[in-house]
Order: sequence, then structure tokens, then C-alpha cells
Amino acid sequence: MKRILAALLAVTALPAWSGVYIYGTRVIYPAAQKEVTVQLMNKGDRSALVQAWIDDGNTQTPPEKLNVPFLLTPPVVKVNGNTGQQLKIKFLKASLPQDRESLYYLNVLDIPPNADNDAGTNKLKFALQNRIKLIYRPTSVTGVNKEIFSKIHITRASNGLTVENGSANWLTITEIKSTVKANKATLLLAPHANVNLPGAPAANQYAVTLIDDYGNYLLENIKSN
Repeated sequence: MKRILAALLAVTALPAWSGVYIYGTRVIYPAAQKEVTVQLMNKGDRSALVQAWIDDGNTQTPPEKLNVPFLLTPPVVKVNGNTGQQLKIKFLKASLPQDRESLYYLNVLDIPPNADNDAGTNKLKFALQNRIKLIYRPTSVTGVNKEIFSKIHITRASNGLTVENGSANWLTITEIKSTVKANKATLLLAPHANVNLPGAPAANQYAVTLIDDYGNYLLENIKSN
């Protein structure tokens, strides 16, 4: 079964349904654990068919052709209305870096059911896809918390700013704000990587907002160089 975003194009649309949700904004896989579980919840009254897979950032490759170091079960499951379902993720032996995190993505495709009165009618049916980060964390790497701000460095340049991630973590920065202007474009910074922000205003200090392991927004002021 291949991933789809919309199917069965026709005349009218299905009534809205609540759909299947993933609990959490990201999955952290500590290297010392044998497996981790992810909770799904169907908040609708109808059952839904769910397909789940893990990708390495390449969204163009069909799920059945992806080669990732994880085993995900069950890959396809029916989730009854107002019930939950757990997905289990198991890390397979692979030579991933042990001095920094590795980033993958968990995908959950929710295919709406056919209503009893659908027979012989044309419908517009949408399959909704949720995609969240799956981060493999080696035992030597600590979590994302307030202390991570000391490893974020901001350097002023003639054409803007350079933001450097000096940590071993993948960081999601949602805002960098000076007294003049806020840059609200979300930055996903790889471990020990940097990004340039052309046109960002020069300032001696910036209020930086990032997301921690639990989906909380953390705010800290960082002085620039």
C-alpha cells in the first residue's frame, strides 16, 4: 500500500471525521532501550485504517522501498472509533554515529472509512498523514533542556546572522527575536551545524525559543558575538 494524500476524487466530500492522532510531538529513542512505544488515538466514532512507516527524510521514496535501521510494528492496523493503538519501534543493529543524534521521521497515514451510505455515490476521500521526528539518541548525548542554550551561538555578520548549534542534539528553534524584529521561521539545526539568516537585524542580544524533548517551548536570552 503506497502513501497517498488524496484519493478517489469525485463530486462531493465526506463529512469531517476526527481521525487518528499521535500522542507527542516527537519520539526520542534512547540507545539503551530495546524498544519504544508510540500511542495513537482515534478520536472519531468510526474505525480507521492506519498505515505507519519510518523514513530517513526522503519523502519521495515509497514506504516499502525505504531502508531504515528500525522495525515498526504493526505497519498496518485498524483502529476502532474512540480507542487507541500502540506502535512499537525497535532499533536494529546499525552503525549510527555515537557522538550525536540521528534524525528520522515517523509517518502515520489515516485512511477514512467508507460510510454505510457510500455505496453507489461519488465521494471525495482524503487520507491524512501525520509526520513527526524520530530521534535516535546515543547514551553519551543528553536531552534537550534549558542547559542547551549555552551551546547555541549567534554571530552578527554584515548581511544578517549566523546561528550555530554547538550541541550533539537536533534542535528545533521556532523564534529568534531582537528588540527590533522577530524571525519566526522555524529552524531545524543538525548537531554541530550552523545556518545563515540573511537580513536579520543586528543586536547585542536575542531571545531564542526552542522546543524541548516533551514539546515544551523554552525561552532564553543569548548574547551575540
